[in-house]
Amino acid sequence: MSDKQLPTTQHAVLIREFGEPEVMIYQDGVAIPKLTDNQVLVKIAYAGINPVDYKTRQGKGWGAEAIQKDKFDQNEPAILGCDVAGIVVKSNSDKFAIGEQVAALTFDGGGYAEYVAVDAHLLAKIPQSLTLEQAGALPCIGQTALQFVEFADIKNGEHVVINAPAGGVGHLAIQLLMDKVTQDNVKVTVICSPEKYAKLDDLIDKSKLAGWIDYTKDDAFPDLQADVLLDLVGDDAGIRALSVIKSGGRVNVLPTIWVDKLKEAGSQKNLKVAGYKAQRSGEDMARVLQLIADGKLTLQIQQIYPLSEAVAAHHELQKGDTFGKIVLKVS
Repeated sequence: MSDKQLPTTQHAVLIREFGEPEVMIYQDGVAIPKLTDNQVLVKIAYAGINPVDYKTRQGKGWGAEAIQKDKFDQNEPAILGCDVAGIVVKSNSDKFAIGEQVAALTFDGGGYAEYVAVDAHLLAKIPQSLTLEQAGALPCIGQTALQFVEFADIKNGEHVVINAPAGGVGHLAIQLLMDKVTQDNVKVTVICSPEKYAKLDDLIDKSKLAGWIDYTKDDAFPDLQADVLLDLVGDDAGIRALSVIKSGGRVNVLPTIWVDKLKEAGSQKNLKVAGYKAQRSGEDMARVLQLIADGKLTLQIQQIYPLSEAVAAHHELQKGDTFGKIVLKVS
C-alpha cells in the first residue's frame, strides 16, 4: 500500500488525564503515526488489553510515568495498549513486507488505534495456523508467562505455588509449569477460587497437581514449606500467600509495584523477593506464537469487544475474575 493509499487519520482511544475507565475517549481524526528508521506501520486487527493498561490509565507505575513525561507534560493525549496484531501496510525494515501478518508487544502504547508504528525487532510473523484474534491476545501474556517461568529458575524437585492460575498470564504460566512436573519432577500447587479451579480442566491434567488452596475460605493457608511462590496478584493476596513458603524461599511477583510490600511482610522468613517486568522481544514473540500453533499451549480468550467499547472492556478486566484474555477488535 503506497502512502497515497494510506489514510492520514484514524479512529483511536485517547486519554488526556489519568482516572477511571471513562477517561478513555474513542474518536476519529487522530493522526496516523509517522515511521522512523527500521519501523513498520501495522494496521491493527486485534489488540489485547492487560492489567498494565488499566494501572497505567489509573496513573500507576512505569507506564504512567512515561505518559506523564512524554505526552501529558507536552500537552498531548496518549493511546494505551501494548498488544498488537495486524497487517503490515508500510515498512522501513527489510525483514517485514507489506501484507504480512505480524504481532508485537510494544510497551510504547498505541494499541488502542487502527494503526501503530512498531520497531521491527519487536515484531514476529504470525504462523499460518493462527488467527489474528489469537495473535492479538498473546503478546504481553505470552512473553510474560514464558519469561516469568524461566526467570523463576525452578530446580528439579522443587515445590512451586502459583496464584491466579486462570488469568491472562496465569493460564499460560500454569501450562508451562505442568511441563516441568513431567520433565523435572517439580510439584505445583495452585491458589484460586473453586470456579477458577474447575476451569483449569480446560488447560491441564489437574490430577498432576500437588494441591489446591481455595482462597475464598477464611482459613489460614497451609505451611507447605514450598520453595517458590509465583505471585501474579501482589498486594494483600500476595502477602497472604507468603505463609506457604519455607524460610529463605523465593518469591517472584508481577507486577513489580508490590515488591517492597512483600519484602516487608516476609522479612522474618528471610524470603528472596524479586519483581519481574516482561522484556519485549521479537524472538520470544515468535516462540510463544509457535507454541500456540503447535498445540503445546492453549490460549483462552474470554471476550472480544469492539475498539469503541474500550471503557466496558476495562471495567470487565478490573473485576479481576477473567478466565484467559479480553481482546479489542479494531478492524
